[in-house]
Amino acid sequence: MAAALFDADGCLSPRGFAQISAAPPGRAPAELAAHLAGCARCQRRLLVAALPSGTPSPRRPPPPLWRTGVAVVVCLLLVVMAMVLTQVLRAPR
Repeated sequence: MAAALFDADGCLSPRGFAQISAAPPGRAPAELAAHLAGCARCQRRLLVAALPSGTPSPRRPPPPLWRTGVAVVVCLLLVVMAMVLTQVLRAPR
């Protein structure tokens, strides 16, 4: 019976997903729940199946280029400040 719940790749089959979906929260079969807890592919498939039909997966747009540039400049300034600080602290008094 357990073999029918997994496909050839070792992930949950549609029948396995049906059993997990039909089970009340916290009462899914232990073998299926354990696999789902450790398999990112099955987790994605289960979450996509829960979305309403025709709904694209929500993706955030990439940040604007200027904001990325500002972040790089700030990081470089922090590195330069750290280098200057090490030189100041090393200087004999």
